[in-house]
This record gives sequence, structure tokens and C-alpha cells, in this order.
Amino acid sequence: MRIALVVLVACSSPTHGGLPPIDAAAEIDTPLAIDAAPLGNRDRLLQTYLAYLQGSPTTQTNGLSGAALHSRCELWAALAPSPRATFLTITARLAGGKLADGSTMLDHITTLYRAVGGDGATATAPGSCGGGEANRLMMAMDPTLHAALVTTNTMAGGTSTARIVTDIPSGGYWRDSHDAGGPHAPFDLSDETNDGAPRGQTQFFRDPTSTAATSALGRTDLTTLVQPYALEMDEDFDCTHNSNPSCDYTLYGALCAPKPTEAGTAIYVETYGDFDPTWHPAGC
Repeated sequence: MRIALVVLVACSSPTHGGLPPIDAAAEIDTPLAIDAAPLGNRDRLLQTYLAYLQGSPTTQTNGLSGAALHSRCELWAALAPSPRATFLTITARLAGGKLADGSTMLDHITTLYRAVGGDGATATAPGSCGGGEANRLMMAMDPTLHAALVTTNTMAGGTSTARIVTDIPSGGYWRDSHDAGGPHAPFDLSDETNDGAPRGQTQFFRDPTSTAATSALGRTDLTTLVQPYALEMDEDFDCTHNSNPSCDYTLYGALCAPKPTEAGTAIYVETYGDFDPTWHPAGC
């Protein structure tokens, strides 16, 4: 078994939104072990993101350029607080979703291609609270998770005694999406969580051998990517489907009635627990 060496580096820089900057020069590039703990998968996914960026000639809209990045620490340090919060809350949600065999949804995410916060996000501003290409992760999943999500959609989550994919709260589960807007193009299937504060939502292809699945995605930063097992995920924090965890919200919860204004990150914690906002890559 390969062991990843972790070095903790004290950081005296100011924080923003509970997400501290890190020292990009502090990483020790030892081989990564795939941690059996669900959130250990975050390091693994950042490594796949780094590899994808390094193989791409373009700079993504979040400001990341593979030509300027040499380690996970540099990648994480280059991300603004808004996309960091998006990455942390979504991966925490995926780590809490369980398949019938006890594995987590996050265990079955194979690659990260894009991690974005609000449009125009900076070191001090969250950017847009909504937007069809903002505040989401674009990933790839393995056939096991794909099959579970397709069956979840077909069976509307499954019976109350046998949920196909569960969510973090007791009794929570994934089901077919009830979004009147339908799947986000070019995807043709969408699942969501039954709970909505925030509600998790995924987009994917029903048949990975279909023409749509084997064609270029045509999405922002991923216009030429062909990935039959592509998976898009965001979390809707309010009743108008704004998805930025760094924004403040009033219309949230099951009834969409006005509530005390709270940050998306606080709403997440109240419903689903800690997402470890001070997390940073191992060795940074």
C-alpha cells in the first residue's frame, strides 16, 4: 500500500468565508494513496483535475491554467473561495450519499474536469449566485454509480424500505428530478435529492453509448470533451435555484417562505452537517 505523506503547514494569512488560503509551495509530491475514508477522495479528484488542466491548452473561466500549475497545492491556492466552497459542499454531499453496497457516491467519481463558483468570483467576492454554468462541478463517474443513478431515476428513488441511493439525512434519498426545466443540455437524465436545503441535483446521460453521450459536451470550458459517463452536479440553495454556497439566501426550505437571511454554507451545515470548510489538500 502506498502512503501519502501529510505535512501540516501553519498559515497566518487572513481567511475569507471560512476558507483559508494555503501555501502552494508547501506540498510534498509523494504518490497519492486512495484513502478509504470518503473525504480522502478529495485529494484524488484534485489530482485528476490537475492532470486534465495540464493536458488542456486553454485557461478555464475560474482562472485555472494547467501551464501555470504544478501541484494540487498550487491548484487549490489558485481557486477563489467561491469555487472552493462549491467543491467542498458538493464533495461532502457525495461522500454522504450511499449505494446499496455501502460505498459512497464520491467513491465512484473518477475524474474532475471543472470546479466553479459564481461568475466573476474573486478573492473577496462570491460572484453570481446563479447561472447555468456557474456554481457546479463537472465530473465523470464509473459504470456502477451510473447504473445506480439510472435505476434511481426509473424507480423514482426506490421503495421506502429499499432506497437505491441514500442522502445524508436519516430517510433522505436521491430520486428522479422534479425540475420542470428538465435535464441540462446535452444531458438527457437528471436526478435530485428529496430534501431541498440545499437540494442536490445531477445531470447525466441515460445511455453512455448514445449519440449524445459520445459527442462533445459543448459546455463552458469543456466544449470538445467527450465523456459518456459525464456527471454535472450543483446544489440549489433557494427556490429560484441559485447554487452558490457563498451567497446569502432568504427563500430557502421546503415551503419557499421567507426566512432569516443566512449564507449558503450555514444552510448546508444546519441540514447536512459539517463539510470541513478548512480542508486543504494533503501536504499543503
